[in-house]
Amino acid sequence: MVPLGQTTWGPKGRETMEVLEFPVKDLVMADYNPRIHPDSAIDKLIKSIEHFGFTNPVLVQKSKNLIVAGHARVKAAKQMERETVPVIMLDMTDKQAKAYNIADNRLQDETEFDFAPLADLLLELDDGEFPMALTGFDVDEIERLMTWTPGDIPGENLDVNEDGMAQDHECPKCGYKWNGTSPQS
Repeated sequence: MVPLGQTTWGPKGRETMEVLEFPVKDLVMADYNPRIHPDSAIDKLIKSIEHFGFTNPVLVQKSKNLIVAGHARVKAAKQMERETVPVIMLDMTDKQAKAYNIADNRLQDETEFDFAPLADLLLELDDGEFPMALTGFDVDEIERLMTWTPGDIPGENLDVNEDGMAQDHECPKCGYKWNGTSPQS
């Protein structure tokens, strides 16, 4: 293992966490990992790693070399025939490792895109030279997102003024309504 760098913040406050270059062959896939990675996702991840580099270290339970988070990255690395990947070794019990594995896979599900800024970002990137597939979206998704207007998303209920700016909003998940300044009944 070769140290790549350090940070001074960890789960217990100020501590040293090292990013290490670690042999892929020595990593153990957690057979309990609940996240399914279709081939299409691994293919997109490979393209991302090839373009941007391996920017997100794999999290590993130190006592067992067991992957806690980063199964897809390791699958991509194996397909790319990489011998090593960056990892952060974590001192975790089996229960902590399993709980973090669930949390790492679940917490992203709590987020969603704000479609107006997303459309703006995609339009900005679309200069004819940048490979838009590196955003993780398929061509059809990119086209639909770049032409997004309020009301395009099922469950979205927005009133707009003459400038096309949203005035009233409704959460598609819970139905909460707001107009930017006060709740509506």
